Formats: sequence, C-alpha cells, structure tokens
Amino acid sequence: MSVTCNELDVLLPEFLDGTLTPAQEAAAAEHLATCKACALEVNELEGVTRLYKEYGALTLPDDARKRIMGTLDLEE
Repeated sequence: MSVTCNELDVLLPEFLDGTLTPAQEAAAAEHLATCKACALEVNELEGVTRLYKEYGALTLPDDARKRIMGTLDLEE
C-alpha cells in the first residue's frame, strides 16, 4: 500500500496520534521517507503539538484576536 501527498494529508491527525493501522503506518512512513514536503509538514506539526502540550493554549489580547478575525473575514 502506498499513499499520495493528499492521502497522507487526510491521515495526518491519526498519524500524529499514533492511531493508524500497521499498514497505514507503514505506508505513511514509506511516503515520508521519499517526500521532503510531507516530511517537513509532519515535522512542523509535531513541533506545534509539542509546544501545545508543554504550554497549553495561549490567550490572545482582544485587539489581536479582533484583527485576526477581521483579516480572516470571520464573525466573533
């Protein structure tokens, strides 16, 4: 079994949680060994996960949150 970049993207949450089946895990590892872009993405996500586990969620000041929400054109 092999996976494409798009397929790996769908599997990333389970990959990072360690909940893939052995076959999926092997396919993901095989893809990551040959795809630098996906390996970089996984590395970055693992770093974010480590930071979140270490420091928890950060609270933004109200003005920063409002600017971000406005930039993304989202309602509060």
